[in-house]
Amino acid sequence: MPSKDPLTPSTRFLDGNAIRRILSDRIDIRREGVGIVVGMVGDGERRVVGYGRFDQNDARIPDQHTAFEIGSVTKVYTAILLADMIASGEVSLDEPVQRLLPGNPAVPERNGRTITLHDLATHTSALPRHPNNMAGNGSPDPFSGYTIDLLYAFLARYELTRDIGSEFEYSNLGVGLLGYALACRAGADYETVLRARILTPLQLASTAIALPDEIERRCIPGHDLDLRFAQRMDLGQVFGAAGALVSTVGDQLQFLEAVMGHRPSALDKAIGHTLDIRRQLGDQVIPLCWGMGVGSADGEPEWFGHTGGTLGCRSFIGFDRRASRGVVVLANAAFDVGDIGLHLLKPEKPLRQPVKIRNEIDVDPVRLQSYAGRFWLRPDFILTMTVDKGQLFTQGTGQPRIALYPEAEHRFFAKLIDAQITFEMDDQGIAEKLTLHQNGYDLVARKMDS
Repeated sequence: MPSKDPLTPSTRFLDGNAIRRILSDRIDIRREGVGIVVGMVGDGERRVVGYGRFDQNDARIPDQHTAFEIGSVTKVYTAILLADMIASGEVSLDEPVQRLLPGNPAVPERNGRTITLHDLATHTSALPRHPNNMAGNGSPDPFSGYTIDLLYAFLARYELTRDIGSEFEYSNLGVGLLGYALACRAGADYETVLRARILTPLQLASTAIALPDEIERRCIPGHDLDLRFAQRMDLGQVFGAAGALVSTVGDQLQFLEAVMGHRPSALDKAIGHTLDIRRQLGDQVIPLCWGMGVGSADGEPEWFGHTGGTLGCRSFIGFDRRASRGVVVLANAAFDVGDIGLHLLKPEKPLRQPVKIRNEIDVDPVRLQSYAGRFWLRPDFILTMTVDKGQLFTQGTGQPRIALYPEAEHRFFAKLIDAQITFEMDDQGIAEKLTLHQNGYDLVARKMDS
């Protein structure tokens, strides 16, 4: 339910105590976090509320200067980089991405159409969310070690399953490819280009990929869904533009001020392009690399936003174009905070309810090995089951691994995420098929040959 706390008349911000109650519920009651910082900006005013701590052994309360992994919020910066390079005439929106890539590698085509920068920036390229030649070996970080050579090998053999530009499918691969291609055209690595053209002009000194010591000292450790330490992700050249940035609430508020036009900069034209250049698919309006954009009565997007996630952090940035209000939420645990951000931005939007508590039963750890293996859900998505120190884990293609807990014979659940898995066993007592129960769907995956 939406909170009943009053909004202040000047900015329509929730007051600091109301925000703290929301954060206390997540961290102290639900145990869905360690430290969270909220920032709001509008009408010339900023409000920042930090709650929780750095970790169980570090009682520092995170604040506007604390550095978090911001994950896919990086995509918004990649969109502005694209728009800036369009404005300078270095690239065009409808330019085939193949022209920007060194070595002229093969890139999938379909029905005589090739993938353009516009397709990549609006998640309509028909490329999958992740390539299917990632390691998938149970490593906590599925992106680590994925190289340009592996990317080129994937692009050379992948067959598109639908027409380019016909459907929206969120793709880390697509935006990663876009950022790599732009960096190649600019003649430097992605972070160097982004810093020179976007971060420095906007004075975002606490936003980076390779962290200098000064930011490293302020960088908060991430935590997984069991509130254990989670390693920082290594997205490399291929996926860096899709999710590698580290930043602070202070920098993100400054970024939102520029995006909303409260802080004029040399990038005003490029920023405007990211909001005004769109792709229309039926009733769906897709802005450049903004993951959210909600239409209003006159057909113009009313608000924009994006969420992000890594192995141990979650993020949200968004702004209401008409109310001229922006919100940032950064957290150092792998629990979604997008609903908090959206509720603070649009108070009529409800906070999510707690996930149903399930009862864990005891299972002989030796039996867990019978569930191990790779299960084919669809061509670009495989669920890999592994056992580590007596704990069963599942890992989808391009996703972090998640611990599973038994609630009945051959049925497991993920804690605090509404997802369950039921296994079907063969005559030898080995899993041959599983059903993933999530978001109201029952999805069947068969075990692949070893």
